[in-house]
Order: sequence, then structure tokens, then C-alpha cells
Amino acid sequence: MSSPVDKITDYQQRLRDDMLGQFYGDPVHTAISDAIATEYQRFEDVAYDVLTKRLLDNAVGDILDVIGRIARVDRLGRSDDEYRAIIQVWIAARDSDGGIDQIIWLVNQMVGISVEYRPYPPASYRITYETGSPITAQTALDVARALEIASPAGVGYQLVEGTTDDSGAFRFDIGPGFDVGHLASRIV
Repeated sequence: MSSPVDKITDYQQRLRDDMLGQFYGDPVHTAISDAIATEYQRFEDVAYDVLTKRLLDNAVGDILDVIGRIARVDRLGRSDDEYRAIIQVWIAARDSDGGIDQIIWLVNQMVGISVEYRPYPPASYRITYETGSPITAQTALDVARALEIASPAGVGYQLVEGTTDDSGAFRFDIGPGFDVGHLASRIV
């Protein structure tokens, strides 16, 4: 998100342009105008920084930590970019009405690849995806928490990760049909 307002950087010139004709060119009035413009510009710079640096897309460090506390997301050693991304997902999960597109977007953002949504009537669904490198335990926990919040009440969910690795005793087949596609394991 970019700033909703534009920063004014030319207060001095604006005040000189707005000066009444009878005072234009008078050194005393120009000096007073410049002194006032300098203070206006300082205030504009501070106010603009407060506004833009508190926006989530621009926040870093301590300001990002404050936004994370408000959104109830722990940093857990994440970089600013990773933390910003999980905060955005967390806010979207809390704002979700449980729609399929919203749930797919949430999981896509967290696992970093395209996922497939499969409904299982009467009240559950499965999110599947294939990857060469499994997601971390923390990411799996984050996905579970986001799905818990975003899913409608009483709706069950599963997250199934497919890999090309055929190890493990029991695996789901996430391909398009029986014995087609890669084997997968349930993460959540």
C-alpha cells in the first residue's frame, strides 16, 4: 500500500507565491515567509514520516513489531519481509468470510506455491500442493492457525503436501486420479 497523501516539499516557494503583491520582494516579509515556511516544512516532513512509516508495507523494525503485536502475530526470529508477509496473511484471515478464493490465497501466501482446493462434503475441504522442499514446522503451524480463523465454523480442513520423495508408510495420492500423480503426506 502506498501513501494515501502526497508529501509537500516546496512550502517556501508556495508561501512566496501566495505573498500579497504589495509585500512581494520586501526583504523583511520574505524573511518572515521563509522562517514560517521552514517550520511548516519540518512539520510536513515529520507528519509524512509518521503516516507512511506506520503503514504495514513501509514498516520496519520496532514499528513492524508494534503492528505485529496489534495483529497478535509473534515475530519468532523472522526477517522484516517474512514478518510483514505473515502479518498481512493474518489480517486477511481475520477479515475473511470463509470463501474458497480467500482460503486459497491465504495458503498460497504462506507456502509460496499454488495450491488446490478440494471440497469434501458435507463440511470439510482439503488443500493440496506439490513441492520439492517441505514446509517448515512453523509454517505448518501458521497455516493451521490461519485456516482455523478463516474457515467457517464447523468446517474441517486438511493440508496435504505432495513430494517426489516416496518414503513413509502411508501417503495420500494427490494426483488427478487413482495411481496418478505424486504421493503426499497430511501436514495439518
